[in-house]
Parts: sequence; C-alpha cells; structure tokens
Amino acid sequence: MNKLLLLSGLVSFTGFGQISLTSASFPVANDELIMSTLLDLQIDYASTGANYNWDFSGLTPSGQRFVNYYPMADASTLSGFFFGAFAAAPYKASYFSPSTDLPLEQLTANLPVTLSGISGFSKSAPEAVTMVGWEFLINGTGIPAKSDTIETRYEFPLDYGDSYASRGYTKLNMTPIYEAQWIQHRQRESDVDGWGSITTPYGTFDALRIHHRINESDSFYIPVNGGTWIPVPVPESHEYEWRAAGQHEAILRIKTSVVLGTETVTAVEYRDWFNPALALAEKEIVLEIYPNPATDKLSINSDAEILSVGIFSQTGQLVSTSYTHLSDFNGSVDLSDLDAGMYYVTVKTEKGSLTRLIAIQ
Repeated sequence: MNKLLLLSGLVSFTGFGQISLTSASFPVANDELIMSTLLDLQIDYASTGANYNWDFSGLTPSGQRFVNYYPMADASTLSGFFFGAFAAAPYKASYFSPSTDLPLEQLTANLPVTLSGISGFSKSAPEAVTMVGWEFLINGTGIPAKSDTIETRYEFPLDYGDSYASRGYTKLNMTPIYEAQWIQHRQRESDVDGWGSITTPYGTFDALRIHHRINESDSFYIPVNGGTWIPVPVPESHEYEWRAAGQHEAILRIKTSVVLGTETVTAVEYRDWFNPALALAEKEIVLEIYPNPATDKLSINSDAEILSVGIFSQTGQLVSTSYTHLSDFNGSVDLSDLDAGMYYVTVKTEKGSLTRLIAIQ
C-alpha cells in the first residue's frame, strides 16, 4: 500500500526568513543538475501559506534524472540561427534544455514521421525567464519553431504574494520533412502562495512556493482530404514548485493534471545528490565503455544516441561533464585531468540513462 506523505502543518519558528528570488537562482548554461523521481504520487501539494514549514523529509526516490541546460554553442546550426547570437534580442536564448512538457506520442500520432526529442530554448534576463521557442528532432533533423508570442515563465524579483500571467503562441512548419504544421497556444497564471522552510532528503532551505496553472490548446494541420486540422487534447495542468536562493532548480516540483474535474498528481521530483544505486536502476541500454581500467581516454558506444556524459566521484560529486547535442558526440571522453581512482560514468541517451563504475589509472 502506498503511504500518504503529509505536510507537518503551519508552524511558527525562528531561524528562517522570507526570501526574494532573482534570475541568479535560476538555471544558467552548462548547468547539469540532478532530480530524484518518485513512483509514489500520493503527496500533499495543496497546503501552503506564510511562514510555513513543509516537511517532505520522508520522500523515497525510485530513480534519478539529469537536467541539462546546454549552451547555445551546442545548438544545431538552424536553431543557432533562430535563437543564437544573431537572433533578434527577444529571441536571443541563454540556453536550451530537453523538454518533457509536450506529449511526443500525441504530436506524431497522425503523422508518418518520427519525433524523437524536443528541446526548449529560454532567455534568462534580470527581469524574467522567457520561453522563446522549441526545437523538434524530426526524422533525425532538428527543426526550430519560434514563439510568435513569447511566454514568461518567471518574473523578477519574485516575492511572496506576487502573481503574474502570460501566454505563448508557437507555430511549427515541418516542411521540408513533411507537409504538416503544429500550433500551440498556452496560457499561464502563476502565484507565489507560500514562504517558509522546506525539508527534503536533500536538506532544509528557505523557500518560496510557486503555483503555476497552465491551459494549453494544440492542433495539427495535415495534407489529407484537401487539408485537415486535428485538435490535440491537452488537459489543464498545474505545477507546484518550491524554490530556494542559489539552487538553480526547484527543491521540490509536483505536477498535476485535471481530468473530469479531478486534479491528480502525475509527477514528483526533488533536487538531490547523485545516487549511483538509483542511476544503475534505470532503463537498461546497450552500452559499451572501455577500456576499464582507463588512462587518458574512455571510449563509449551505445545503441541509442548519446546526449551527455557525466563523471562522478564515489561520493557523488560531478567532476567532469561532456556536453553534446544531436549526433555531435565523437565516441570518447578525455580523462587526462582526473586523478587515479574509482569513478561513476553516467551516460545519458535518447532512451534514458545508465551508469557504470570505472577505474582510472
């Protein structure tokens, strides 16, 4: 039986204070952060308020995922043109990151193409973090889509009691891959509805609680019977984030969807340290890492496209990262700057992640 995780309630205490968040507490290019994920989704997402003590110390993770924020230098040529240094100022992205916000299966269910990945391009500025567009990996080719109306994810400074609303409009033309179009309309309403202290297995932090309500309407145009628009049903969603100063990722994030009037938790994750046991338990992938022991160079082969390679000490500290994009990985990692010893190598692919223990001589 799943165990219901309850908050400890409203507690007045000293030692924690109300904070204000700026862009310095949100991601920057080259960040590689670790989130632990849960299978048990029975969790209290509703309780909040001023000077609140959220106690999530009993969370039990079932896996981990790596959240990568890639520099624009790693973007594909076409996306670099749309969102890079020569783009118009509103579209000049600070970084891009693989996204799970869009339903891959629904997006291509009616199309004879393969959509194997989506990345979101974001601009971080002192006043806001905005989503300026997407890249869709279609039949192995990255196709960018600028947002005609740019969605604001966060406004700064962010304080308790703040609220803001934003909308985004994006149109993707898949030509020449296939004569089809995709349109996305998003409406976001965000409220900072709590402040206080949050405790998870990662630690205890002063935090703000942010509640996002997102309504989205998607549709596809395909050249069938003279051209047909097909609606893609997307339920109303909510995202609850606990953010702390200087952490660059949410301390805790809970996602829900509203189906037939009922709000149901769909995902729970929290900021964490690297845990090799959790990474090793992830989806099995055909992976070759050699030689082991290694000296100056490590070769890596996989049956799936390699997106990034991270090397961790036995205490879980990230000591080296190789960032790649699409098919840029050249098959090897330089180890010359690392001391002799035992390390964990985590390889992130389009199918998932896998970790191996290696020795460096």
